[in-house]
Amino acid sequence: MDRYRYFIFNQRNMVVLGLFQIAFSTVCVVGGFVDGIFRTESQLGETRAPIWAGMVMGVPGVLALFSSQRKNPVLVNVLIGASIISCVAILIVIVYSSLTLNYGEEEELSSAPLHVIHTKFVLHKVVKGANVAMLAASLCSAFVVLVMAYLGCRSLPRCSCYDSVTGMVSEGP
Repeated sequence: MDRYRYFIFNQRNMVVLGLFQIAFSTVCVVGGFVDGIFRTESQLGETRAPIWAGMVMGVPGVLALFSSQRKNPVLVNVLIGASIISCVAILIVIVYSSLTLNYGEEEELSSAPLHVIHTKFVLHKVVKGANVAMLAASLCSAFVVLVMAYLGCRSLPRCSCYDSVTGMVSEGP
């Protein structure tokens, strides 16, 4: 039973962080769908990278919700690993949304009717707004994932701040 005694992170904090992470991943998935539907066809736009990366970004949020309810070190280790993988997915979304802010959207419309020009202008702004939202959500998500990984690392028995006698975090002088 002693091997299951470890400092469990604050449940409320992990629930809040998990919900934020799920919300940020949902913004990336929805932004990826908007980007994929309204973007003019390009090689980079066909990858649908924000949709898949957004789904990967949501995994640590779900694991944070589960690990806040169960005192299981294996679940916390999986949370830390998923947080690292999520950081790679966040980097993919950041690079994608930075590159596609203007990529593939300029097109000559001088001979097009006026309503087509207005429609293209509005869709261009919608796609740009989706990319900005994905960029902001991924930057915030990076912070949340790193905090979750830090709290997870602090709660494990192998952490240097862990006290094996009480199972709690030892306070510094």
